[in-house]
Amino acid sequence: MTDTIIEEKSAQAYAGGISRTGFSLNVIDLQSGSLDDLPLILQQKIAPNHEAYRHHSFVLDISRISNLNSLDFAALQQQCLEYQIYLIGVCGVTSEDAAALLAQKGVPLVNTNKYARVREENLKPKVVVEKVEVKVPVEVPVEVKVPYEVKVQVPVPVNQPLTVVNRTVHSGETISAPGNSVVVFGSVGSGARIIASHHIIVFGDIKGGEVYAGSPRDASDPGYTEAFIYSAGKFNPSLVSIAGNYQTAEDMESDPLIGPLQGKDVCVVVSLEGTSLRYWQADEFAPKKPRRN
Repeated sequence: MTDTIIEEKSAQAYAGGISRTGFSLNVIDLQSGSLDDLPLILQQKIAPNHEAYRHHSFVLDISRISNLNSLDFAALQQQCLEYQIYLIGVCGVTSEDAAALLAQKGVPLVNTNKYARVREENLKPKVVVEKVEVKVPVEVPVEVKVPYEVKVQVPVPVNQPLTVVNRTVHSGETISAPGNSVVVFGSVGSGARIIASHHIIVFGDIKGGEVYAGSPRDASDPGYTEAFIYSAGKFNPSLVSIAGNYQTAEDMESDPLIGPLQGKDVCVVVSLEGTSLRYWQADEFAPKKPRRN
């Protein structure tokens, strides 16, 4: 009888399906790598902005957690509910072992594109090449010359100069600057893309373009996390990204702390805190000091 009902329903009109889409999710970053710090983060970050974050969904970044066996997801959810926010899953998983452990514990995995890409790279087979020196015995005397020193000049990598664009970046155009920063004396049109390994500064309007600062050069590069994006005109990008952490225009519109800056003729700075993008008015922003190698 049940099978008959299912067959009858399948013959009826389309009932629904599954599709990929983008949702605005806030990320809680445990910079210390300790789950015990979650209550402190909630007190310092959520409580002062309770009206802005109330009833919003959050994901917990566990990339710095070394022992996932101690993760009690139900207890973490309860801690978040005390501040009227919803913890719907975790991200930051880059290995299959960790993903399997979370699945056994019934913990939802909501990886960002960055962590999904790293996890995919970890699945690729690794090729290990070893050099083996084989000594062949010599039966007759062989004249061996005294070894002498050979000086070899190794080219030293030099950072490229600052990339300066003295015009508008038009729709469909891509400005790529691996190894340096980009300054645009003009606007960034809809559909345009600016990709830089360091900072991006725009003395003009950002009219729907995509802006990628601190961009990773390959799968092993985490990106330059101290990069920032500066906009001196109307700030209305379709996507902003720093070191692979990004937000779309839809994400920004639904965030009450960001939305008031969109489309306004104010100087805006975007920086990275942990894995979350932060938006400042320029007079409130203080750049981080460069790291010393």
